[in-house]
Amino acid sequence: MRLRCLPVWVWVVFYLVTAMFFVFPEIDLVVSRHFFSPGVGFGTNGTRFERLIHNSVVFLLVSGNLGLIALLLFRRYASRFRIGFTAKELVFLLLLLALGPGLIVNVLLKENWGRARPVDLVQFGGSKEYTAAFMPSDQGGRSFSSGHAAASAYWIVAALLLTPRRYSILSVAVAYSLIVSGMRMAAGGHFLSDILASYLIMGIVALALYEIIYPRGYSAH
Repeated sequence: MRLRCLPVWVWVVFYLVTAMFFVFPEIDLVVSRHFFSPGVGFGTNGTRFERLIHNSVVFLLVSGNLGLIALLLFRRYASRFRIGFTAKELVFLLLLLALGPGLIVNVLLKENWGRARPVDLVQFGGSKEYTAAFMPSDQGGRSFSSGHAAASAYWIVAALLLTPRRYSILSVAVAYSLIVSGMRMAAGGHFLSDILASYLIMGIVALALYEIIYPRGYSAH
């Protein structure tokens, strides 16, 4: 990926976020404590609404992308209908999904980083030790980074790509992603830094893919 071609501000944001958690590693614990009650734990964990939001992520990824594929086929065989969606957009989104939430977050990071989830920490009634953000751990956890945050952020990118002038759709995508991320923290499944790391990863991968797939000056619509 042509990472060196990305805007400078992307790397500025990345380094500022990582530096903040290196200098103030206790931020994650402070935020997680707001969702924890002694004797109760993370009260949101396992509730009907939390499970609904949790399960909605995979459901929307599968049904939403199957819908996009069906839409593209419909456009191909019913050319009299004007649908502002091409194979290039579909390739971009499927590659983003495979590389971002798929390869980088769920395979490379979650399976190998080892950071324990908040719900499993000694500080919150568990047995595992806390590891500062962006530091590999030997705790055998799968907290870093958040697959659900990355998957929900996918729809923000999709809205920006497919409906750049429909701010209502973008607003729904942003709101949904924030709800998903908030519920993961409230349930003790992830730290704030896990969420932000996934957003950063998705942003960097999306911008890098855009540099590769779309020529300079290209307009999707």
